[in-house]
Amino acid sequence: MTMNNLKKLNFALVTMLGLSFSACVDEDMSSADPGEETLVVNIVSPALNAQVTRGEAEIGKGSFNGSGFLINLEAITHDTVGIIANEGLNIRNTSLLGMPNPNFPGLKVTVDCDLVKPDGTVIAEGTNLASLFNILGTDDTPGDGVTVWTSWHVLESFPKDVDKFNLIVEVADKAGNTAKDTKTYKITESVSSGQLLTPMPLSELPGNGMDDPDGPLVTMIAPRIPSGVSTGPKSSPTPPANASLFFIQVSALDRQRNGIGVNENGEGKPDEMRGTIVDGTQSSKGPNRLVPGLNVTFDVDLLQPNGNVIRAGQNLAPVFNTAGSEIDPSGYVRTTFGWTVGGSLILPTGKNNVTIKAQVTDNSGKTGSVTNVVNISPVINGQELTPNN
Repeated sequence: MTMNNLKKLNFALVTMLGLSFSACVDEDMSSADPGEETLVVNIVSPALNAQVTRGEAEIGKGSFNGSGFLINLEAITHDTVGIIANEGLNIRNTSLLGMPNPNFPGLKVTVDCDLVKPDGTVIAEGTNLASLFNILGTDDTPGDGVTVWTSWHVLESFPKDVDKFNLIVEVADKAGNTAKDTKTYKITESVSSGQLLTPMPLSELPGNGMDDPDGPLVTMIAPRIPSGVSTGPKSSPTPPANASLFFIQVSALDRQRNGIGVNENGEGKPDEMRGTIVDGTQSSKGPNRLVPGLNVTFDVDLLQPNGNVIRAGQNLAPVFNTAGSEIDPSGYVRTTFGWTVGGSLILPTGKNNVTIKAQVTDNSGKTGSVTNVVNISPVINGQELTPNN
């Protein structure tokens, strides 16, 4: 039996087992209708009609307090051609700015204005920004095709004469089929940087960790239900080739304006590590100190690439990669988090799904959560869902 036939049979048997308990929000949650299109790309974050901050860097005067929003993209295929993608937890290479990202060569991302880098130099309008993206992962959509996700925390700033911009995304698959999405975003003058949309984290959060009716409104867009995820091999994984490599996006809407504490820019880290929220030394030990209010769990163990095991129910937030904030069309601050799963899920015999719970607590101790149940793909290694050359 071919992999495609096995994949179709698997989804015919287990798709109905996928459950989602996501809260509904006014957000661009649309998933592409296959129709006659073989390839679709969506700008998932920022949300449609959201506003972002300008950032504090100026030409000749740098700052890491940039616009600070998160760009998350999904590219959906509906055939067996595939998108060339070398998924992983770090696909970024700033030295290749303007050139294709070798980990995702079919991706082109541009804006129709200049950007100011954290060092005060300029990225010219129309420059390909693909090599600035941080992480890349894939989930297994029913039938032919997959969904490829990528994420970037924008450390750059917008010049003072720019009040809105177009974000233009193009993706090509291995056969040369192309898809495009463009969204327009306004720049708010209410605060100067994305970091100022969220307070810095508290050393100790109040609250009891239980959901509150007036807590943050939490959503989990990725993986898309009813997609399946790869487990990764049961032996010690060596990412990116032998790992789960699916993508998780969690968003929290601060509808009570209590503030969700996040060190979005990675202040305190070396310059080359700024723009990420990874707090690896906290893995299996405690909360992510850059975002202590985020708590994400699986109902199965996760074997990390270094051999460490994060047990079912333990907080996975320390290994999340990206975070960014925007002003939602509702006027509230929305903070979004992204992670590509770099290890292997250890499933008991006979288990064919994994429950993912995401919980966010604001600085007043109010908590909201969402729980999704996702199916397991017959493709064990996430990298095998996409061609890598």
